[in-house]
Order: sequence, then structure tokens, then C-alpha cells
Amino acid sequence: MENVRKEENSSIGRWISANSGLSNFDEALKTLVSYACVEWFRRATGEILESSEALARVLLARLPQFQVAQWLENPRDYCMEIADFCDRIKTLPLPDALKREPVDELDLRGVQCPLNAVRARLVMAGYPANKTLNILLDEGSPIENVPGALVADGHEVVSREKKQEYWRLQVVKHFNKE
Repeated sequence: MENVRKEENSSIGRWISANSGLSNFDEALKTLVSYACVEWFRRATGEILESSEALARVLLARLPQFQVAQWLENPRDYCMEIADFCDRIKTLPLPDALKREPVDELDLRGVQCPLNAVRARLVMAGYPANKTLNILLDEGSPIENVPGALVADGHEVVSREKKQEYWRLQVVKHFNKE
């Protein structure tokens, strides 16, 4: 209970308390996370990234102390963790995993449908154009549904390879033509 009170005393915690009843609250929390990621990179490196790229890099880094993927799946349930994250990154150094080029593998094994497609789409939205991302998926619904979702977004699935207990997709991000 003390943590809840502490976060409610921060400006972000107060914003969450004041806006939690709004119909678009979940989307606002997702936007807050992505903008916090942008600010983290800007403050730590001077690099200004688009919000989708900053978020993709954080998701690919799989930072165990920040369960960003889970937060984005159901942001209302994690609003205080999101507030804490947004407050902490104001002074937290950028982890080494975020100082390097983004990894080229997204492991979605064990992630249930449709959340695996959501995560893949989030990462691909901020992934560099014309670069290949390897996506690891479970057998069944994931390999049946995720490739179609990515193709619908304008990406190209260049290969599907069956491994022992999972599938490896190679997906190339292309510029969306709008």
C-alpha cells in the first residue's frame, strides 16, 4: 500500500489517478510508455527516436526488471508499474542492452494468441526498414496467425523454418505505403 501512495504522489501517478476512468485510458497508458522510452534514449544518449522505434528497442532488449510487453497487453492492470517506470527512467541509466544495435530476434514462444501477434506488430512497427527480424513462434495458432498479421501490415515473410519444437520466421520490414 505504501508503494501505491508513493506513486500517487508523483505527477504521473496523479495523472493516472485522475484519468483512470476515461474510455481511452489503456491507449493513453501505452502512449505514455512509448514516450517514456523515447525520453530514456534522449536523456541517456541524445538520440531522438520515434516512439515506435524506442518501444521496439526496449521490447527486443527483454529487460527483466521492466515487463513492458506485459504492461502493454493490459495496461490498466499495470498502471502503477507504468508510473514507476516513467518516474525511474528520468534518472536511471540506459541499460547496456539498449546501448547496442537492436537484436534481430524476437522470441514469442510461450506467448498466447493473439498477444504474440500484437507483440510482433509492435516490434515490427519500430524496426528498421529493410532489415530482417527472426521471430520464434510455437506450433499451432501462433504460426498460423502471426505471419498473416505481419503481411497485412506490409511486411514480407521471407522464410518459415520448422525447428525442433518451434518455428523461426524471417520477416523483413518494408516502408508502409500510405
